[in-house]
Amino acid sequence: MANTERLAALQKVRLAYNAAQEARQRPHVTPAEQTALTKLAFSLEDIEDDLILEDLASHIDAITQAAAGLKTTVDTISAAQSHISHEVGLVADAAKALDGLASVLSTAAAHGLLG
Repeated sequence: MANTERLAALQKVRLAYNAAQEARQRPHVTPAEQTALTKLAFSLEDIEDDLILEDLASHIDAITQAAAGLKTTVDTISAAQSHISHEVGLVADAAKALDGLASVLSTAAAHGLLG
């Protein structure tokens, strides 16, 4: 169930993770940006693991919270560091994909289609 949405979210999370990792390697990244990008990479890695390894039906709330956490991170980074806007955009896309996945799973669960 929701495999299409799961794969779409997984792809967006991986793209955002790769972009965060690449941005961390840039020579002019400030210590504050380095910290934000490192935390972001760890969060995205955890989300990716959950999308791959977990039974998503039992983790709808966690997926929703992960999306909200990514949105908060995007807002924080957007306000402070405009020159990593590409990476922020990818994280925002990942958050939207997670929201979509949570919505599909919630609807399926409400109709008794899961587990």
